[in-house]
Amino acid sequence: MTSRLVQKMHWALLPIVAPLLTSTPAIAASFGSLAAEEVYYISENLAGRSVGTAKEQETIDYLTQQLVSFGYEPVLQPFTYPGRGGQLYSSYNIVAQRIGTTGKQLIVGAHYDSAPSGIGLAGTFLDRSTLEGTNDNASGMGVLLELAQRLEPETNLTYTFILFGAEEVGLVGSRYYADNLTQQQIKNTVGMINLDSLIVGDYMYFNAGRNATDNPELGNLRDTALDIAAELGIDARTNPGLNAAYPAGTGCCSDLEAFDVIEPLIPVLAVEATNWEIGDLDGYQQTADPRVPFGATWHEPATDNVEFISSTFPGLIEERTANYTQVLNGLLNQLDQQAVPEPTSVTSLAIALAVAGW
Repeated sequence: MTSRLVQKMHWALLPIVAPLLTSTPAIAASFGSLAAEEVYYISENLAGRSVGTAKEQETIDYLTQQLVSFGYEPVLQPFTYPGRGGQLYSSYNIVAQRIGTTGKQLIVGAHYDSAPSGIGLAGTFLDRSTLEGTNDNASGMGVLLELAQRLEPETNLTYTFILFGAEEVGLVGSRYYADNLTQQQIKNTVGMINLDSLIVGDYMYFNAGRNATDNPELGNLRDTALDIAAELGIDARTNPGLNAAYPAGTGCCSDLEAFDVIEPLIPVLAVEATNWEIGDLDGYQQTADPRVPFGATWHEPATDNVEFISSTFPGLIEERTANYTQVLNGLLNQLDQQAVPEPTSVTSLAIALAVAGW
């Protein structure tokens, strides 16, 4: 999650390594099991993964290896951007696709970097070289990886999974990716789902982008996700709009913003855990629980880690990863079913039924 806070770059896609030759078998494990495993592993083994560090490169290597093990062919999208003092920094987006049959795509994204050292919630300088980023954003990575693993080998939609670099320094990776989409790619995109900070927070939220404020149809991903959660008996909410700067039903302040402004407009879904009804009513204070200093763990090494979260909220990592994975897996399946074209004749009906697997 970036602060209430880039730039233009040059890019090409770089192949990683050869994928496994066999497709991923049907997933029998319970929802959230893989996601939770990833949250623990990334937190405890890849702490301090801010842009430009050795741990960032280790994280890139690990994530690409995981995607390869699921049968994907991930590629790296390199970009550069000016940092402090005019120094040029570089990072990568990790892009993995499962190509569908309809020519339409759904983008699912999560940033992998952690916040660099800087001023913390208490207003003092923090060394973040040991920041685990369990909530922000090992949680988003874990859920994305499980969704990618669970995806059927043959789909109607093309699913584009993106792990963004340099989110914490101004949404740099996601803006670069979005800025380089062609008009045809945008027209073929049915939506973008962003996963950021899914554990610590009083409630689960599904918010649309700001572009849905005047275009209600652009809130369809949010509305469908909330419907699925309700059917599953999972308590999920949307921003109630108590702060006029953040309209009801919309979210902010993460990689979704890069896709919220591209034209033609596309539906955007911001997935997060927080509390939009306390503090400044902007979603930045995550919890009313007094055990959490300042009511938030954003970028704090002392609290955004496995030990603090697990001891303060036992079982919450497993609960949230399970709930989010179940809802989003249902959303992806529903969108894929809707991607089958409506038949206009007996012949096209037969084709549509064949595509649907009948």
